Amino acid sequence: MRPPTLRLEFAPRARRRLGASDALLALSALLLGAALLPLGLVWSDRDQQLRALEALDAKGTPAARARGPVDPAEAARSKLALQVAHHLVTPWGDLLNTLESARTESVALLAMEPSVSKRSIRLTAEARGTEEMLAYLGTLQRDPRLSAVVLMSHQVQLQAPGTPVRFQIQAGWGALP
Repeated sequence: MRPPTLRLEFAPRARRRLGASDALLALSALLLGAALLPLGLVWSDRDQQLRALEALDAKGTPAARARGPVDPAEAARSKLALQVAHHLVTPWGDLLNTLESARTESVALLAMEPSVSKRSIRLTAEARGTEEMLAYLGTLQRDPRLSAVVLMSHQVQLQAPGTPVRFQIQAGWGALP
């Protein structure tokens, strides 16, 4: 035989009354719900707009076409258009003004080979002597329109009258767009 279970209750349950704290809790829950309702509406509207943008993107916007299969002829035309755009934004006027302002009687500019893709220019020139060559190089190095002006090579022309110095200079211009 088992003894009967004892239920001991040290604090008898009292009837609970609604107090001011319970009313305040209910009021704050109601206000929180009212504040979150507009947020839910905004998020719903945002989701609709994102779905509409995805639908437009899938229909053939330029971004979608760039991700899809590319026609080789179209790719070639695009590449050519990009090269033309780079040529158009090259500061030819500034470059020519720079070279014109560095001109001296003792240095003759023989060739100018620009590389638009590298944003650099290679100059071939001839000077009466090494002092004139170095003075010309220094003038180009001090010009703020050029960057990284470097003497690439030089050679004394022994067979020419007056033994001039033929040299090549490489310089860059501006920052990449």
